Amino acid sequence: MKLRSWLRKKNMRIVFSHDYYHGLSAVNHVDTIDAMKFKRIRDTLVEKKVINRKKILIPKMANYHDLGLVHTDQYLKDIQNPANVNQLFHLYMDTPWDSAILEFFRIVTGGTLLATDYAVRNRGVVVNLGGGFHHARPDQAAGFCLINDVAIAIRKYLHKNLIQRPMIIDLDYHQGDGNLLIFKDDPQVMTFSMHASSWISIGKENNIDIIVPEKSDGQIYLDILHSSLPEAFHSFQPDLVFYIAGSDPYEKDTIGDMKLTRQEMLARNLFVFNLVRTGKVPLVILAGGGYGPESWNIYYDFIREIFLS
Repeated sequence: MKLRSWLRKKNMRIVFSHDYYHGLSAVNHVDTIDAMKFKRIRDTLVEKKVINRKKILIPKMANYHDLGLVHTDQYLKDIQNPANVNQLFHLYMDTPWDSAILEFFRIVTGGTLLATDYAVRNRGVVVNLGGGFHHARPDQAAGFCLINDVAIAIRKYLHKNLIQRPMIIDLDYHQGDGNLLIFKDDPQVMTFSMHASSWISIGKENNIDIIVPEKSDGQIYLDILHSSLPEAFHSFQPDLVFYIAGSDPYEKDTIGDMKLTRQEMLARNLFVFNLVRTGKVPLVILAGGGYGPESWNIYYDFIREIFLS
């Protein structure tokens, strides 16, 4: 292994907890939300010797003080009632007092906080096997996002004065509307989102919102990305990047209608990775959306490539 490659991988980690899939068991449906997807990625990475267990960081649940950096007191009180959570997501559960769904969001948010801490302190790359809940607003859940993990991590590390210019690169099929709303009055935070349609429209300093035409193929999508992201990245000069690597533009996604092939999805992800890491900017990678039985392959391909290349 070349010295440069070894040094890069030395500061790369995965974040995962077995609790990541327990909370999704109530809503697991292989055609939409595959609760086993992140465990499957973790197990395959270990089985194929892409990573060893020493590279896996195990998070703790995010505490309510951290959640309160973004979410209102009343909202946090409301979601501690499992019946309210079930209603928010239109779920029918045999055990309506089970808090597993809230615990899922808290543990994954804890994973994003842990990933952020490691990336910032080591100027490294950390992949959270989950997260990127970009629709959650301060007082509202949306798009199966109960807690906004990225916004919480940004607020916490801005308050710690460990970062000054964080950037969110959001390539999920859907707009990162929650993050846009939360940071609408904060020019310190750059939000960049490419998506199929806009859920909200807000004039914000340091924001780029790009609507990708319906049913776009890989050439159209990648041309837009290549022509817009580098300029935004270099002009803003972030000191930390959160990349929400949603796999739902994949042609076999069961919700999205874009036509990117598996290889084009990998090319998209590596383009973002190489752009950010050329400047040695700390990078936190999050799964974002992705639906159906094959979505796990897209995130796995990306992680495998950056750990083995």
